Amino acid sequence: MRSARPGRPGTFGVVLALVLPIVGAKEARADEAPAPVHVVVRTVEPIDDALFERTVGQVSDLPVALEAVHDAALEPSTSARFDRARALSIALDAPIVVWFEHPTGSAPLVWIALPARERVLVRRAAGESDPTASSSSAMLEASSLVVRTALVAFASGVPIGVPNEDVLREERPPPPPRPRRPPRGAPRPPPDEPSRWAPFATLGWQLTLDGRSPAGARAGTLEAGLGRGPWFASLRGSLGLPSRSHDDVVALETTRHSGAALVGRTLVRGGSWELALAVGPMIVGLRRSASPRDASFVPSPPATRATAAATLELRATWTPAPRFPVLLGFGAGADALASAPSFSYETTRGVVEQPSWLVEPRLAFFALLRP
Repeated sequence: MRSARPGRPGTFGVVLALVLPIVGAKEARADEAPAPVHVVVRTVEPIDDALFERTVGQVSDLPVALEAVHDAALEPSTSARFDRARALSIALDAPIVVWFEHPTGSAPLVWIALPARERVLVRRAAGESDPTASSSSAMLEASSLVVRTALVAFASGVPIGVPNEDVLREERPPPPPRPRRPPRGAPRPPPDEPSRWAPFATLGWQLTLDGRSPAGARAGTLEAGLGRGPWFASLRGSLGLPSRSHDDVVALETTRHSGAALVGRTLVRGGSWELALAVGPMIVGLRRSASPRDASFVPSPPATRATAAATLELRATWTPAPRFPVLLGFGAGADALASAPSFSYETTRGVVEQPSWLVEPRLAFFALLRP
């Protein structure tokens, strides 16, 4: 019996041995090939669909996958468009988002955004003097070439475009200049003066030092007038309260009333305050009544005397707001009487005189109302 000899490998085995290494090498190269870059192209107007189709043909040899996303309109601001590109990039896992703008009478603007890097490239498809701007086919080709160039640069790792903030900064209007503050201590410019006569009224309280009343002559005041610009004119009246004085013989009660016609002018005006001077003629009326403190004294009947006078007053007013209807005021002045009224009575020791001062200082507080 002859022993068995190992057989030669068959034809199928030879072929399989040659093919498996080749297939394995191809599969390894396929595994090493990079995945295509996903690019989203926003389409809004009908021309955008043509731009998308031309761009697909232009980049067919590149490792990219283009996807069209149709929107009804572009957002009204660049910032909102960046937000939309960021949302599409996240939702569709696309590192690049492209859209087109169509200014009137000009070639399209191609926007290529990289939301993850916060960068954007903006290019006009053709210059206004470029003959391709008037050719639809040439314009489509130029636009698609802009996208192709950007994708080639992206694939090679070259930075594309500029930071988003640079584009947004160019679109924001410059902030208004800050008003220069006047140097410390410099007077403020006066506010605009009214062009018509405006009414005003004051209600106040005054204290007049007449030289006769121990606590001064006190009175309520009422004033009404008109003002225009720095000038004003008014009528003022005062209604006094009785002031009392006495000695061993007699007790006197004196009441001081007055009426004045004033003309004044604002001297200094700040943001919330002003200082004015007023002057004018006036009438001062004094009513006197006496009562005895000694049985031997017989008083005279009550008497009223009037005298002409002139008044001068410096008044300051303050308001919490420029158009606030109520101002608070303080006044300081003096009344110069033409003749100083005096009261006298006769006793067993002789005649007793109680004269008034010829010039009577006065302090006033008031609230000024204006429309």
